[in-house]
Amino acid sequence: MATLSDKQASSHSPSFVYNLDHEDRNTSLKSGRAVLTDFNEQQFVKFDKGCSIETLLKERTSFIDQLLKKIWEHFFSKEECEQLTLVAVGGYGRGELQPYSDIDLLILGENFVDLQPKIVEFITYLWDIGFEVGHAVRNLEDCIEAGREDVTTATNLLEARWLAGKYEQFLSLQNLFNLKSFWPSHEFFQAKLEEQEKRHKRYNNTLYQLEPNIKESPGGLRDIQTILWVAKRHFGASSLQELMQHNFISLQEYKEIQAAYLYLNRIRFALHRLKKRHEDRLLFDHQQQLAELLNHDDRPEHNDSIKAVEAFMKPYYRNAHIVARLNEILLQHFKEEIYHFSEDKIEPINPRFRIINNYLDVVKENLFAKNPTALLEIFIIIENYQHLIQGIRSRTIRLIRNHLHLIDDQFRSDPINKALFIEIFRQPKGVNAAVKRMYAYGILGAYLPSFKKITGLMQFNIFHAYTVDEHTILVIRNLRRFFIKQHAYEFPTAHQIATQLCKPEILLLAGLFHDIAKGRNGAHEKLGAVDAKAFSQKHNLNKNDTDLLSWLVLRHLDFSYVAQKKDLSDPEIIQQFAEKVGTQQRLDYLYLLTLADVRSTSDEVWNDWKNQLFLQLYHNTTQALDSSSSQPRDRVKQAIFNKEKASELLKKRGLIPMHFQGFWQAFEQTDFFNRQSAAEIARITRVLFEEDHEAINIHLQPTTSRGATELII
Repeated sequence: MATLSDKQASSHSPSFVYNLDHEDRNTSLKSGRAVLTDFNEQQFVKFDKGCSIETLLKERTSFIDQLLKKIWEHFFSKEECEQLTLVAVGGYGRGELQPYSDIDLLILGENFVDLQPKIVEFITYLWDIGFEVGHAVRNLEDCIEAGREDVTTATNLLEARWLAGKYEQFLSLQNLFNLKSFWPSHEFFQAKLEEQEKRHKRYNNTLYQLEPNIKESPGGLRDIQTILWVAKRHFGASSLQELMQHNFISLQEYKEIQAAYLYLNRIRFALHRLKKRHEDRLLFDHQQQLAELLNHDDRPEHNDSIKAVEAFMKPYYRNAHIVARLNEILLQHFKEEIYHFSEDKIEPINPRFRIINNYLDVVKENLFAKNPTALLEIFIIIENYQHLIQGIRSRTIRLIRNHLHLIDDQFRSDPINKALFIEIFRQPKGVNAAVKRMYAYGILGAYLPSFKKITGLMQFNIFHAYTVDEHTILVIRNLRRFFIKQHAYEFPTAHQIATQLCKPEILLLAGLFHDIAKGRNGAHEKLGAVDAKAFSQKHNLNKNDTDLLSWLVLRHLDFSYVAQKKDLSDPEIIQQFAEKVGTQQRLDYLYLLTLADVRSTSDEVWNDWKNQLFLQLYHNTTQALDSSSSQPRDRVKQAIFNKEKASELLKKRGLIPMHFQGFWQAFEQTDFFNRQSAAEIARITRVLFEEDHEAINIHLQPTTSRGATELII
C-alpha cells in the first residue's frame, strides 16, 4: 500500500521507475497503475474511518509530488534537468488534489527542441499509468505572454510550485510574474470579478439549485479560491490564515470559511470516491448515495418530514451560504482597498446612513447596537435610493451579520419594526433588491423564524430546481416583474392586472408565505395559511387584507391544478372554480401568484402552453364572475353564443352565413364550438372556405402562445 511518509514513499517509490526500458514497459505501466490504485484505496479507508480532509489532501499532494519527481528523474538526466523545470500549477499547484483531479503541469525551458521526444514520452507515461494530465511546454517569454492574454493562465501561474529541474528558472518565472506591470492589481481584480460573475450566471446566480456543482456553483470552492487569488495578487496573502493575520477577516469569519472549505472538500472527496472518477456535480442520484455513505439517517431531529437526502443537503447549503456571503464581503473589501479614492465622494442620507462612492454605509459603527431598528431601516434606504446605490460597503454588511442576534422576540414585537417590515413590501420600487439582501444577510430568517426553517430545505423531486427558500425569493422577484413596464412584454395581461391592484404588498406577502410551511407534517398550504393569518394579525393588517392573504396561501395550488387538470371548455368546471374563488379581486391576486409560483419552480417547467392554459382559465373565470356578461354558462348555449359571435366576425370579412353554414354542419357533433373561441372559429372557417376544394390542402399556423403549430388538412 502506498503511503505518504518519506520513508514509506521511498520504499514504495516503485522499482519500475528505475527500470523503464522499452522491453518491460508494459510491466512498469501495470506496476504504476497498481501503486496509484493502492494509494487511492488506502486513502478511501482512511476517509471512511474519519481521517481529516486536510490530512488526506496534504498526503495526496505529497505522494504525487514524490512520484512525479522519481518519474522525472528517470526520463531526464542531470544535464537535461539543468535545461528544464517541472512546475505544478492550478489545483495541484495549490495542493488541493482530490482522488481523480487533473494533474496540471508546466514544463519550463528556454531550449527544449532536442528534448521534445522525451517530454512526449514523459507525459504519455503519466497518462498511461492513470493520471489525468493537463500540461503546457513553454519558455519564460511564452509564459508571460500567455498569462497577459488570459487571466486563467495568469491565475495558474499565480499558484505555480516548483517540483523538479532547474530551480533558478522557476525563480525567474516568479520574478516576472510579480512585476506590477504583469496584471496590475485593479485589472486582475476586475478580470476575476467578471470571471466569477459569468460563472455564477451559468448557475442562475444562486447557490440554492437542487443539483449544485461543489466547485463552480455560487458558494462553491471556486468562490473561496477567487478570494485567495485576489488576496495573493494584491496583498501577497496566500492563505485564509494570512488574511486573518492581516485583519482582512475576523477570527470568527476565518473559522466559518475554513470550516466551510473543509466541509466542501470532504463532500467533493466523497463524491470522487463514490463515482471512481472526476465528478463535482451533486446530482440527485449522487445525493442519495452520499447520504448513505456519510450516514445521514432517514429520521432527522425535530421529527420533520425530511428525507435523508434533504438532511444531507441542508448543511451543504448552509456552508455554501457562508462562502457566498464572505466572498461578497471580502471582494467588496478588496475593491474598496484596490480602488481607493484619494478623496471619497460622500453623500449623507440621514444621521444614520450615508453613501460613499455609490456604496451604502453606516455613519457610526455602533449604529445597530444603539438602534436595532436600523437593521430594517437600511432596506427602506436601499429601495428609496436604488438609483444612487451600487451596493453596500463591506463593513456595513459585516455589521448587519454581527448584529442579527438583536432581532429577537422583543424586536419583532416593536410596533415600529412591524410597521417597517410591512413598509418594505409597500415601496413602489426596489422591493426585489431589498428582499434579496434581507434574505442573503439573514434578516429575513431572523425576523421570520418560520422562514429560517425552510432555508436550505430541499425539494427532492424532478419538478423543482431550487430549495424552498430560493424558490420563494424567485416568486417575489417574478411578482415584482409584473409591475415593471420594461417587462410588460413578458406577460401583458399580468402586467395590466398587477398595475391595477390596490395593495401589491398583499400579493408579495402571499409569495413570501405560500411555501413557508413546507417540511412540516401536514398540508403546507393549510399550515402556511395559519402562519399568514397570525402574521397579519400581529402586524395589524385589517380584516380584509388578513382574509385575502391567508386565503391566497390556502388556495395557491388551486389555479394551477384546474388549469392543467380540468376541461377548461366545460362551463360547469369554470362555474365551480368561480364559486370557489368568489370575487374578481381574489382571482386577480391568485392568477398572479400562481403564474409567478409556477415560473419559479424550474426553467424547464414553464412554457407557452401553460401560459395559454392559465390565460384561458383566468378569462373564462372572469366571464363567469361577471354577472353582466352575456356569455351563457350552459354548453349548448355557449356553442350558440360562440357561433353568433364568429358569424359577426365573418360578416365583417365579407362572408355571409349561407357560405359557411355547410362547413359548420360537419362540426355539430363535436366540441369544436365549445373548445374554440369565437375568433378562432372565424379564423378556421375562413381558412377552410378560401381553400380550393378540388385538391388536398394543408394549412400550417404557428401559435406562439401555445408553443405549438396548428395543422389543418
